[in-house]
Amino acid sequence: MSFTRRRLLQNSLLFSLAACTSQIGTGKSKISFWTMQLKPDFEQYMTDLINQFQVQNPGSEIEWTDVPWSEMENKILTAIAAQTAPDLVNLNPQFASKLASKKVFVDLNQQLDQPTKDLYFPNIWQANQLATLAFGLPWYVTTDVNIYNRQIFTAAGLDPQRPPKTYRELTQVAQQIKAKTSKYAFMLSMDGSQVLESMVQMGMPLLNGAGQAAFNSDQGRFAWQYWVDLYQRKLIPPGTLTDGHRKALELYQAGELAMLLTGPQFLKQVGENAPEIAKVSDVSAQIVGANRQKSAAVMNVALPRGGKNLELALKFALFLTNDQNQLNFAKLGNILPSTKQAATDAYFTNLTDKKAIAAKARIISASQLADAQVLIPPSLNLDQLRQIIYQELQLAMLGKKSVAIALENAAEKWNQSS
Repeated sequence: MSFTRRRLLQNSLLFSLAACTSQIGTGKSKISFWTMQLKPDFEQYMTDLINQFQVQNPGSEIEWTDVPWSEMENKILTAIAAQTAPDLVNLNPQFASKLASKKVFVDLNQQLDQPTKDLYFPNIWQANQLATLAFGLPWYVTTDVNIYNRQIFTAAGLDPQRPPKTYRELTQVAQQIKAKTSKYAFMLSMDGSQVLESMVQMGMPLLNGAGQAAFNSDQGRFAWQYWVDLYQRKLIPPGTLTDGHRKALELYQAGELAMLLTGPQFLKQVGENAPEIAKVSDVSAQIVGANRQKSAAVMNVALPRGGKNLELALKFALFLTNDQNQLNFAKLGNILPSTKQAATDAYFTNLTDKKAIAAKARIISASQLADAQVLIPPSLNLDQLRQIIYQELQLAMLGKKSVAIALENAAEKWNQSS
């Protein structure tokens, strides 16, 4: 189906909602829309997009508010409590799921037919699902790649055309790089979800169907022991326990780190801050575990219940996330679309210049879309779960507990708090 036909399909959908009494075209229909930190970089894009929608829907008005990333959680919680929430809000699935559990959002499974839902990658759609509730519409996506320094690989006697593909290979590469160059192969970031994602990729289950700990298992012991061994053998920087992704980026830019496991958007930063490192950099696919799972980060748009005009808000959400608009936004923002058709565009599939590392990264990243997923599924108290696991893992890394005891303690803490 062409972009034009898909856009017409999405823009022509009408939804009969009992709670919605205002009709588009009978006077001014206004909705409020909040995004997360899109100004100033994408202000012109969003302004043009909103104007286009308003022209196509006479009598409609979109009031756009951009909220800093650090302020969004408090702002939306306050607005929901005061019953002044926007009609449409841009969130990430992890935070949105906390609100979804309180029945805050419209269930899109009840509002959209299957052909409309099928426009999106099913694995990306699943990121906005909590039990049977679809609490958000997928918007833009990123999948990590491995940015690596060919010069360090060569100095270590490794083939720069064959970077590691699995965590097992990563251990071997880390040993050789440290022995031959005294540099570190990579740095584990403990200020986000990278550790949990890697453990899931190694086969560790997080929670069972009842929400109780499932990670105290053979797979869990293997995954925890993997990182404990690398830390205790000094194959990852000592700052791993205290520093985060920013430090890893700094070390890579300084030529002290052979690999940076991150989003392709950071290539631009490397190019600006360390042009000599950028010249010897290359990219490859995500490093995976035995189950070959790849991770994705997803942003969505959700419709809080009690909005002034659900019909218009949903229509704008579908317009915002349709094939053509997602393609335009992806080209502008170095991100990926959540719709299947948009991802087939030549921009994501045709590498005309093999020396253009940014284009190579984009194509590798896009090629992972079909099977990448949010590896840490939406669940209640995710931040608490992550904190419990990281605290116990760090104690094991420092040798203050065995992996078995740390795992058991983490499971007990989680089960008692959940």
